[in-house]
Amino acid sequence: MNEITRRGILGRGLLLLTGLGAAGAGRLAFGRNGRTDSLVLYGRNWRGYGRGPAGGLPLEGDRLSVRGDLLARPGGEPVGEFFAAAFALGGADHPAQAERLELHTFKLADGAIFGTGTADGLEGAFTITGGTGRYAGTQGTYVAHQGHVELGGTGAAQFVFTLRE
Repeated sequence: MNEITRRGILGRGLLLLTGLGAAGAGRLAFGRNGRTDSLVLYGRNWRGYGRGPAGGLPLEGDRLSVRGDLLARPGGEPVGEFFAAAFALGGADHPAQAERLELHTFKLADGAIFGTGTADGLEGAFTITGGTGRYAGTQGTYVAHQGHVELGGTGAAQFVFTLRE
């Protein structure tokens, strides 16, 4: 188990700021030295397509697709696009109960990151299944906070990655 130290927290904070600075320049950066690193991406214009019957919430077995713009910081310029295919795992009476299996693609200027996992309502936990270009060989996990307008969200998203090589 990793011990949390002040030096470790400061180091991760500096790494995150460096990564966001590189992302603002059009390239996302993270360490490739066998360590665990972090990356945060934001989304806007988060929309889902293929909702359930008569405009209702998805029912079990319904297929959905999601897309949106990826940003290095809230309100910034797009650094890529997000695409997802989702499958409803159960019907719901309320958006917070709409559980789904999701397959994600983060399409960035210098490659793509792919992930899969489950989400219920507006949040989910995912694993990185692969990548292309700069992200080939990347492993890790991420937590997604997706504000699908159709599920009662604001159209914004945030992805917090823990990356390992």
